Parts: sequence; C-alpha cells; structure tokens
Amino acid sequence: MLNTKIIKILNNIAEMLELKDVPFKPQAYRNAARGIENLTKDISKIYQKGKLQEIPGIGEHIAKKIEEIILTGELKYYEKLKKELKIDIEALNKIPNLGPKKIKILYNKLKIKNIENLENAIKKKQIQKLPGFGEKTELLFLKGIELFKTKPKRWPYKDAEPIVNQILKHFQNTPFIQKIEVAGSFRRKKATIGDLDFLVVSNQPEKVIKHFISLPNIKEIIVKGKTKTSIRLNNNLQVDLRVVKEEELGAAQLYFIGSKEYNIQLRKIALSKGYTLNEYGLFELKTKKKVAGKTEKEILKKLNVKYTKPEKREQVKN
Repeated sequence: MLNTKIIKILNNIAEMLELKDVPFKPQAYRNAARGIENLTKDISKIYQKGKLQEIPGIGEHIAKKIEEIILTGELKYYEKLKKELKIDIEALNKIPNLGPKKIKILYNKLKIKNIENLENAIKKKQIQKLPGFGEKTELLFLKGIELFKTKPKRWPYKDAEPIVNQILKHFQNTPFIQKIEVAGSFRRKKATIGDLDFLVVSNQPEKVIKHFISLPNIKEIIVKGKTKTSIRLNNNLQVDLRVVKEEELGAAQLYFIGSKEYNIQLRKIALSKGYTLNEYGLFELKTKKKVAGKTEKEILKKLNVKYTKPEKREQVKN
C-alpha cells in the first residue's frame, strides 16, 4: 500500500503547486506518480536496489522525497505546502467528480478551500453558475459530501469486533492460506479504529484476493491488486488485506500493526545501526542484504529493542 500512499502524495503536491501557479513542477510530480502507478512491484523493493531513478518520471529531486516517505512515513515538504496553502486537498479529492481542474477553478473563482466552503457554495447555488459545471454537477458534489459525512471517522472497538470475527470466519478452513491475522489499530486494541487491516500468509495470493472479495455486504472494491486489496463494506467501513510471504510476516506485522510513531522510531534505530527497515524485512544499508523478517522478535533482537505487545506500541523500549 506504500505505492498508493506515495502516488496520492505526489498528485496532491502537483495540485497544490498548480494552485500556487508554480510552472513545470506540477507536471513533474504527476509524471512521477504515473511512473509509480505503472509499477508491478512494491516501490520499497526498487528503493532497496537503489533504482528509484530508473522509474520513468523520477529524477534525483523527487527520488529524495520518495526516500523520505519510505524511511519516515511522511514528507516535510508536503506538510509545509499544506500549511502554506491552507487548502484541504486530501478531503476535496474524496468527493466524487471533483478532480484537480475543478478544484482549481473553484478555488480561483469562489475561494473554496475545504468541504465546508464547498457545501456553502452549493447552498447558495454559486457552483452551477460557473462555466462547465451546472446544476447536475452541483447535485453530484452534494451527494459526494453526504457520503463523506456519513463515513465514520472512527469506529468503536466493540462495533468493529464482530466484523473482524466475521472476516476471520470467512477464511476458516481455506487450504490456500497458512495464516491470517488482523493488524492496525484494532490489533493495538485502541478504543476506536479508522479501518481494518488483515495480513494473510499464502503462496496463492490470487485465490486469497478472490475469496476476500466474495465477502458478503461489500459496497465497493476500492483497489484490487495482485497481493493487496481494499474494499468498503455496506456500513462504509474500509477493510484492507495484504498477502505476504512467510519470510516477510514479522516485518509486515511491525509495519501494519503500528503505531506510526513506534514505526518511525524503529526505522530511525535501524538506520543508526546501518540497516533499513520496511514491511518486507530488515536489510543492510550498504549491501541490501536481508538479515531478518520472518518474525517480529527476530527483527527486534537484531536492533537490540525489547519486544512490546501491540497494545503498548506507542514508544520504542530499549
């Protein structure tokens, strides 16, 4: 899912630079995002081989930004742009039929910066008066806002638990999987969760994906890939599933269980000891040789970090 995250960040940067009327750069970021979209493998693996700049559209400048996201999980340049522009690009992009060109027009003509601005403009019938929009477009935006608002920000743990059990039961006695477990904030037993994450160990990912999307009560398939898929249930809860190899499970557990702060600290410790850590394993920085990955404890031992139960993973304990 790292590819998707990076693509989203690069496209959002392109939109923000366009809103600032910066020439040339927006297209460079879009070209980089398109290059990643066309990949058939995870960008982390390409980074491990030192070949980011071999991806079409990615030069030295953007490669460094991608490296920062891979190593830290965030990008300071992106956060700086958001503060400067004060436009909620991430939220506006979640409204169906509202793409980059329309966001720019709405900003330039009506100074729309967020969902609240958009809703107010619709109530005043300002959008339908703009060239290329009309009443039908306005109604589509309104429907998109309603969907955005009805989607719960966080789900109480007790409400998510029966859904988790249903999905685990759906995979019971399936001969093509060796193991399935829940990750994310649910695994950390947080009081509320944003979505559900599952890890599956299997050497037949296509069968796993097919079985996953046969779940009842699916509203839509958000993304369907070879080893990872995201769906939205009828209650609007998003469920992500990732198929991993047995030798990657420990690294995947650390990465997808979190927390974000815990993972950032682990990656920093790894770098300080001459390693790089991602969802596939722990690798030597210089040789790119994999030194651990099958179990969490194997990785943590290599980093001289004490094992912590998922529900207590907020800070790294040495």
